[in-house]
Amino acid sequence: MDGVAIEDALYVAFTMDCERIRKFSPPGGPETWELSERAIRGYVGALGDHGLYGTLFIVPDTAAKQGDILLEAMDEGWELAMHYHPQSFGDGRYDRYLGEYSYEAQLKQLREGLEVWSQALGLRPESFRPGNCSANEHTYRALYELGFRQGSTYIPGRRIPKFHAIWVGASPYPHHVEGMDFLEVPMTADPHEVVERGDPTHLRIEGAREEVLCSLAERWVRHLVERDCKLKVVVPITHNFIDYSDREGEHRRRLERLVEHLSRLSEELGLELKPATIKGLHELVDRAGLPI
Repeated sequence: MDGVAIEDALYVAFTMDCERIRKFSPPGGPETWELSERAIRGYVGALGDHGLYGTLFIVPDTAAKQGDILLEAMDEGWELAMHYHPQSFGDGRYDRYLGEYSYEAQLKQLREGLEVWSQALGLRPESFRPGNCSANEHTYRALYELGFRQGSTYIPGRRIPKFHAIWVGASPYPHHVEGMDFLEVPMTADPHEVVERGDPTHLRIEGAREEVLCSLAERWVRHLVERDCKLKVVVPITHNFIDYSDREGEHRRRLERLVEHLSRLSEELGLELKPATIKGLHELVDRAGLPI
């Protein structure tokens, strides 16, 4: 991410949540491991064709099952990060959302998940995303204690009490969590849309038509420029139950159109489109000494 002044770049961090197969994952997941493989390889390949990469958020059991595929992605520039749903981990002994647990209970199960993840991939993740964006006042502290230093933990404006995911009023911009060297890089959502329940429009590839995704991305980027944000970041999200290997598929087409739109928009605005990982963004912020 070097070679261009930070304020002259538009950083895009494509992300994918890599879930366990649905049979063992009450919150949802791909029907088969074969579909998961096609999803991951297709997503990495499609973006690689445009010189782009990002961060794969991987639950521990998927790390254990598909390590070779994931390490290949890392060789292509992708960051391997940890994703976690209590209900889909291990033998299913944890049956609530992460935000329902105390500090000690979060620390215990996240440490267990971290051990499985790290043994499977031979490295230690430094970035994190909770399943369903579920978190509470203890979550960042538990993550920091375990060595995580950045995350993309929420959709700004999400209001889903069932998931213990209330992010109304949360900052939509990258920022350090108060009191610790942990950089939060939220997923991209409409900053002006308020919902009584559920999610505002956000950059979930499987969540909206291509024209909606492109329109949101453009509104967000123009908002960042008008606000004179030095660090301009777009964070799309998707999951490993979408077959991105299908070049004629609807979701592959949405992804391609979003990339094309961001490329045209950045050129129009005089910005250089740059790929990013969540960890890489934290390193960039630290090098630039940005007070965020």
